[in-house]
Amino acid sequence: MMWINKSEMPYLWEVIWSELASLEGGCVGENKGEVWQYMGSKIEGERLTHTFRHRCHPRSFNLEYRHISTTLTGEVIQQ
Repeated sequence: MMWINKSEMPYLWEVIWSELASLEGGCVGENKGEVWQYMGSKIEGERLTHTFRHRCHPRSFNLEYRHISTTLTGEVIQQ
């Protein structure tokens, strides 16, 4: 597992959060004090898989994860 550092990779950081926002209709998703959290990224061949967690999702009230895949250069790979 690796971490995307916002100050070192601002473009990729913006891409993955923007993709989460488009999937969820808003990035933060605040519910009962919980919001989306970036959990890390994993290199899988020629792609990066970025994992986000929400401990109390505003629609389901359950723990939910979202995985966003990008190329190594930061292009989103549609699932």
